[in-house]
Amino acid sequence: MSYFTDTSKGEAELRIERSGELPELPLVEGISVKPVIGDRLNIQEVLLEPGAVAPVHTHDEEQLGYVVSGTCEFTDGKSTWLLGPGDCYHAPPGTPHGATAFDDGCVIIDAFSPPREQVLRMLAERAGQ
Repeated sequence: MSYFTDTSKGEAELRIERSGELPELPLVEGISVKPVIGDRLNIQEVLLEPGAVAPVHTHDEEQLGYVVSGTCEFTDGKSTWLLGPGDCYHAPPGTPHGATAFDDGCVIIDAFSPPREQVLRMLAERAGQ
């Protein structure tokens, strides 16, 4: 069996999102995200400026993250890990987590399933302006 099959015939259209066209949403000082929203998940580029802090928090969505560049200290509020390019994390629903960027800043790709409710609200508020 091949990973690349053509047995599934979806009805939806392929959608392309260009980097320069993605909305950039500020989260806290020094941290912004550029989300792409799908039907059952979303991904987003997370931009952490040097020294930026994403406080320990929880949410109902499952989250996976991949560090693209830079470094950060990742925490669950009890333990900490130094993460750099190529490192990944998994935060199941309701699991505390947060990060602090080092002097080189940090770029992370996060994925959420289902799509992150707070991001959906922020996009709706932005569209209503």
